[in-house]
Amino acid sequence: MAPETYASGKRDEIRTDVLLKARQACYKARDAFYSCLEKQSDKKPTEIASVGLLYPTECKRFRDEFVKDCRASWVTNYYLILII
Repeated sequence: MAPETYASGKRDEIRTDVLLKARQACYKARDAFYSCLEKQSDKKPTEIASVGLLYPTECKRFRDEFVKDCRASWVTNYYLILII
């Protein structure tokens, strides 16, 4: 995400409304990806994500949105939760 998403032109001012919207977008994308994983659980996982997670090709679009809408550290954390 672009730096302006997280802060306004003033360095010390944090826009909590923007942070909230970014988190909500991330959660929505994460939930859509998880939902796809559950729905496609009978399919053979063929796509490789970070930390060795495999997922079905049918979920690629949802994973791409998830990666785009969430911070990289959050994506890795959510993958680790899936594996555990």
